[in-house]
Amino acid sequence: MFKLGLRSVLAHRLRFVLCTLAVTLGVAFAGGAMVFTDSLSTALKKNFAVSTADVTVTPASPIETGTDRPATFQIEVVDRIAAVPGVAAAIPQLLVSNVQILGPDGKPLENYGLTSFGAAWPRDPGAAPFKLVDGTAPWGGGQLALDESTASRAGYHVGDQVRIVTPTRAVTATLTATTTPVQAGAAAGAPLVSFDGATAQLLLLGKPGWTSVTVSLKPGSDPAAVSKAIADTIGDSVKVRTAQQVTTDGEHDLDNTFGGFGTVLLLFAGLALFVGGFLIVNTFAMVVAQRSRELAMLRAIGASRGQITGTVLAESVIIGFVGATLGLLVGIAVASGIRFGYELLDLRIPTASLQVTPTTIIACYLIGIGVTVAAAAPAARRAGKLPPVAAMRDDVHVPERSLLVRVLIGAFMLLMAVLFFGIGVGAGGLPGTVLITLGTGTAVLAIVMLNPLISRYVVRALMYPFGRKAPVTLGRRNAERNPRRTSATASALMISVGLISGLLVISASVKASIDKSVVDALGTAEILVTNDGTPSFGTEVGDRTAKVPGVQSVQRVRQQSGEIGSTNVQVTGVSDGTLAGPVTTTFDAGSAAALAAGQAILPRNLAKTLKLTVGKPFDLKTTNGTHRLTVGGVLAPNRQLNAIVVSLPTYATIGGSPSDNLLYVEVAKGNQVAEVRTGILDQLRKDYPTIEVRDQEAYAAVAREPVNGVLIAVGFLLAMAILIALLGIVNTLALGVVERTREIGLLRAIGMDRPQLSRMLRVESIAITLLGAFLGLAIGVAFAVAVQSAMVDDGLAVRDIPVLQLVIAVVLAIVFGVLAAVWPSRRAARLDVLQAIASE
Repeated sequence: MFKLGLRSVLAHRLRFVLCTLAVTLGVAFAGGAMVFTDSLSTALKKNFAVSTADVTVTPASPIETGTDRPATFQIEVVDRIAAVPGVAAAIPQLLVSNVQILGPDGKPLENYGLTSFGAAWPRDPGAAPFKLVDGTAPWGGGQLALDESTASRAGYHVGDQVRIVTPTRAVTATLTATTTPVQAGAAAGAPLVSFDGATAQLLLLGKPGWTSVTVSLKPGSDPAAVSKAIADTIGDSVKVRTAQQVTTDGEHDLDNTFGGFGTVLLLFAGLALFVGGFLIVNTFAMVVAQRSRELAMLRAIGASRGQITGTVLAESVIIGFVGATLGLLVGIAVASGIRFGYELLDLRIPTASLQVTPTTIIACYLIGIGVTVAAAAPAARRAGKLPPVAAMRDDVHVPERSLLVRVLIGAFMLLMAVLFFGIGVGAGGLPGTVLITLGTGTAVLAIVMLNPLISRYVVRALMYPFGRKAPVTLGRRNAERNPRRTSATASALMISVGLISGLLVISASVKASIDKSVVDALGTAEILVTNDGTPSFGTEVGDRTAKVPGVQSVQRVRQQSGEIGSTNVQVTGVSDGTLAGPVTTTFDAGSAAALAAGQAILPRNLAKTLKLTVGKPFDLKTTNGTHRLTVGGVLAPNRQLNAIVVSLPTYATIGGSPSDNLLYVEVAKGNQVAEVRTGILDQLRKDYPTIEVRDQEAYAAVAREPVNGVLIAVGFLLAMAILIALLGIVNTLALGVVERTREIGLLRAIGMDRPQLSRMLRVESIAITLLGAFLGLAIGVAFAVAVQSAMVDDGLAVRDIPVLQLVIAVVLAIVFGVLAAVWPSRRAARLDVLQAIASE
């Protein structure tokens, strides 16, 4: 039976190629994700294990924090660690992110998505996570070191003057050394600038402090015993780990880091395989229908039901195997291309040979073969039910199950989807959005189940404007005659169009909400100063801005992360008077006067989630401990202040960094905003080239840019899904031509010419396309409208349905539907009339 399945595959190359292509695309993304992440993770883990100290001590931050504002401890802690029995040396380390390295032209170096780090040159170079390559260690505020990759890309050599922008200030120093990149941790392979210890603390933190201590043990000392002694000596303020523990934690962090990248590629793979599954289901259903007499003949000469089913499944196994093989090879090529791209850009990320593990190979074949076999299984089961006597009849039909059970299940799922939507809109916020998303997925499955029942009537209604001429009527009836096939083909396009339409509505609503929030929130602040390179910048920027002629006032905004219970929050510190003009605020309860009393102002959504009201205390965790604050006001939705708001003195008390994140600038009366903006740029451009000075309109435009970025990223995903959906339409039409060869011959014999035949197939393609586009449009818009309704208090206050863009999407779907019919119609037109009539 396997040989029979192989011969069938080789005899029908068209369906083999189309089905294999769908499987290949899905497996390629899955294989590429696994190969690339395994390769990079393995290389970094090797370096991690090699570079780990005997014992590492880090501050025990109450919250999870990034490396831009890490928790620190003072030098006395290092001295106490050094005094612990068994410790040979305790070397303090400092590593901070968000350092900008400027090129000789004064512009920031392009890091291709990597974060630049600043470090302190350790007392013992042997304990450093990087090694000296050339030159001498930096000393004093006028010297620094760069990693050799960054120095090479920028064209710097030892002795050159290098400009750096740190989280606290801008400096120009002499390059005295080049180093290897950091070999482990979050900074592995990233651009690195190093200063001597005292200078690094001043420039990177703005205060004394260290981010870790590497401990070397005396010969014969037990790492576990010494670690326990250090923990007992210092207390709960530090986290003590042996080399093995650091390696294990580092590998876990690396898996999480690359897991995010791999997840994105796996989402591409999942969508490709899901949409491709409809193509495979349809293909095998049509193949079994076309070969029904052949399969019945096999039953008549002794083949069992299981053997017939096995023959069809053998075809699917062959297609899945070939598709998985090609997908794995393409995935390896993609991973090689990504690695080559990093090397071409001279980014010295630790690399190793490509890791094509047995797990990856097995996973690719399981995915490819599994999806294909699962999609072909329904048709294979129906083929096995053909009775042997059917071989003696001219009209053989594969038995199909009644639609009753399918319709009942679909109706129940549709009811559940409506309930999910209703509850989600009522719940609001993130929980409501999750319910709405779950409801949308349920609705999609419900429509897929109900589609064979409703497709005939929907197609008839959608095709009514096209008239009643013979080719149009025949094309429409061809789409109606097999509702299962039509609905399966249209479902793939429905999912793609649904994603596109939902994304268009949500993105348009987000942009409209951003515009409204900026207009509503920004009051007298005509100019806003932000940093394009890193989230924060030194206080010197605000000091210089305040001295520019025409500037009336400068209000500072600072931000850090925090936690209230298990809820992650953002904490914002603002200058006195920020809420009295530069930012327009509306209070549900309390007032801005509470800031001066050391109290906090909470946004409405957060207060509702935490069940906090004015006068109630709460515990806020930050990097330097837990702090008791009191709610002094509840703020109506405000995009500029969607965080816990405190005064700058309170912000400093709870451990906030002195660096600013945003400046609100008010222009004095009688001055032109454009002239003042130019003056601020002139004052800052030389030392802070990444500082952005914008008016309100430009600020709103920048706030919309992430939405555009998401659209571009997701656009590729959806384009791939549409491509597979169109392959399904081509496949359906092409196999339909084979199935209706005799019918086409008879139509030609009674007078239908080639243009009319081509038009008939185009109409059928348009009917399928419109069905999928219409259903997808309805689902996508319903999902987006429900999400916007649930997120009104969470920044999505405006609903904007871009009718023109949605119409364009549907028109493009129709155009693609016409293009999908070109090749099948040409194939049908070339059929010999007499041979077509004589075919069975």
